[in-house]
Amino acid sequence: MYREVDANPRGDPSVRREKVVLCKHCAESAPSDPLLFWEVFMRFGSTRELLQQYRAQTEEEALQKLCAERGLNEREVLRRARGHQSAESLSGATKKANAFLAYASPYGYDYVEGALQIKPDEARVVALIFRRYLEGKGIAKICQELNRDGLRTKTGRAWASQTIANILSNPVYCGLARADGGVRRGKHEPLIEIDTFNRVQNEMQRRIRRPDQKRDDTPQLRLEDYVG
Repeated sequence: MYREVDANPRGDPSVRREKVVLCKHCAESAPSDPLLFWEVFMRFGSTRELLQQYRAQTEEEALQKLCAERGLNEREVLRRARGHQSAESLSGATKKANAFLAYASPYGYDYVEGALQIKPDEARVVALIFRRYLEGKGIAKICQELNRDGLRTKTGRAWASQTIANILSNPVYCGLARADGGVRRGKHEPLIEIDTFNRVQNEMQRRIRRPDQKRDDTPQLRLEDYVG
C-alpha cells in the first residue's frame, strides 16, 4: 500500500511530498512524524538494527549517536521519539514512533496480539540468507541476490549489508528472545535450528578473524540452557 510522507523533514514540509510503498504492517506502525520516518524508520528494519549500527545499549543512546552523525537536533529528535514534552506529543505520531522503536518485529515475523507470528514469505528469505551464507557466499553477494530477485526489507527498501549481518547474528531466529539484558527461550516458533545458527556464528568469526588471532571459544547456544 502507498504511504505519502513529507520528503524534506528538515525543511519546509510543504515543499514536496513523496509516496512510499509499504506493507500494511509497516504502514500502520510507521511514525507519522516525517523526521522519524526518514531518519529512523526507513533506515533501520528493527530496533536491534538501530542499536547494532551505533553499538549502543539503549535506544536513547543510539538516537543520540544518530543525531551526531546526521547533524540533527538531539533534544528535538528525542522529544519527538519519546514524547516527554507535552500531552499532545504523546498522541498520534509520537505514539507510533515509540511503538516502532520499542516493538518493531524482526524480519520473518509479525507481532500479532503481542506475540511473534511467522510471516511465511519473509521466513523463506531468512532461511535463504542462512543457507547462502553457509554455502560460502559473502554478505554483499547475498544482498545482490536478494535485490536482483526484487525482494525487499520490511520497510520496502533494498537490502543492505548491515541488515543481512543483523539477521545472521540474531538469536530470535532459533527460538530465543532478548530480555533484561540477556537471552531466554522465546514463545515464538524458530525459523532455523540452533545448530545452524551456531555454525553461522562460527563462520562469521572465522571470516573476520585475523591470521594472528586465536579462535573465540564462546560456548554454543543450547535451547535447554534457557527457560521460558
